[in-house]
Amino acid sequence: MENKALRIVFPVFLGVLLALLIGFGLQAVYPQPESPSPGYEAPYETYIASLQAYERVAAAILSGLAAVLLVAGSLLPARASALADGALLGGAFTLLYAAARGSGAGPGLAAAPAFGAVGAGLVLALLALLLRQSGRLPGSGPASERRGNADETALAVVFPLAAAPLAATVVSLGLQAFYPPPVLSGYSGPGYPDVLAAYERDPGLIGTAAAAALVAAGFALLRRASIPADALLLGGIVTLVVASAGAISPKASGISVAAGIAGLLGSLVLGHVRARGAAAAPRVGEKVFAVLHPIACGALSVVVFFLGVFAVYPPPENAEPSQDWFRTVSLTATAVAVVFLLASLVLEHRAPAVGNASVVSGLLTLVAGVAPAAVAGEQGVVFVALAVAVAVVLFVGYRRFVRGGPRAPRGTRPPGTPPAVPPVPPAPAG
Repeated sequence: MENKALRIVFPVFLGVLLALLIGFGLQAVYPQPESPSPGYEAPYETYIASLQAYERVAAAILSGLAAVLLVAGSLLPARASALADGALLGGAFTLLYAAARGSGAGPGLAAAPAFGAVGAGLVLALLALLLRQSGRLPGSGPASERRGNADETALAVVFPLAAAPLAATVVSLGLQAFYPPPVLSGYSGPGYPDVLAAYERDPGLIGTAAAAALVAAGFALLRRASIPADALLLGGIVTLVVASAGAISPKASGISVAAGIAGLLGSLVLGHVRARGAAAAPRVGEKVFAVLHPIACGALSVVVFFLGVFAVYPPPENAEPSQDWFRTVSLTATAVAVVFLLASLVLEHRAPAVGNASVVSGLLTLVAGVAPAAVAGEQGVVFVALAVAVAVVLFVGYRRFVRGGPRAPRGTRPPGTPPAVPPVPPAPAG
């Protein structure tokens, strides 16, 4: 009998080993340019140009090798499904490394080849999973087997974890290639901060639109293939996190805050809709999504909170933030975290996915919000914030996991209670 745990662990380790083999093989055959020594006479820009050229070529090579793994994993027969899963995961991991390399290709159109290569690899990976789950590939098995076991693989557990940040990185590479940061003559001139603030705002809005496109594509694929669909849905939320984080600055605008809040609300609704569309008996992929979605929404809520802080209550310009600023941020974060936690009680039964995301959002906002006061040495503020937070967390935990836990239906007796003796009917007369 096949060991189910080994069936998950083996493809993951095989995929990691294949990605490591390709990564170190590239370094051995095509080494990275060495950094200049102290006696380097040529201009330092020459080394930067050669390094960026290397990153472009490395990203293209890695994407090509990842495509080979993806195609190989798609063409392996059904009896070698564990090897096929490992090859597919190896292709996804290699694409992640290619995206990391492509990020150093430099701003402007110089990064376009890396964007095209990694983007094409991501599309190929999603297409391979789509065809695999639809039963059109040799390794996908018959339709009757697919319906029951298609998600019971390592792909459903690990592929969304790799593909979601990969999708966000592809969006970042596109912005790097086609909307690079502005470079003006007179870097410290009076007009540059305003231009830079507009640049920090616009990529956030573009990233939000790209995240919406990823989510729409994920819902379009949901009924056909849940694994690539979940990867796109989670990739949309991760893209929102990156886009909102890039807009955090003392020049943050209300438009960026509105986009971030809209993205957070949309992510919560996304989880609710995805949970309602799940089968009565959730498969592995649906369970994995139920775990990853609250974490992604929690990270997004933290980023949106600090984006709002910098837009509404920015620290003083050209000076270190004061202790008052740190104190106010921490107390505000505690209040927002309490709102998230209490909202989870209201949404627990009406929208469980949103309630779970609210719990994680409250906990992460609490932890991230206490950090500013701790850095500023405001130990009293930290203690008060933590005391209030612990009280609320205990209350929410009691309501959700103790009082709100499963109860015995009416008419049943507690364990250990002897059965009731039925009444003895009266003897018939005569």
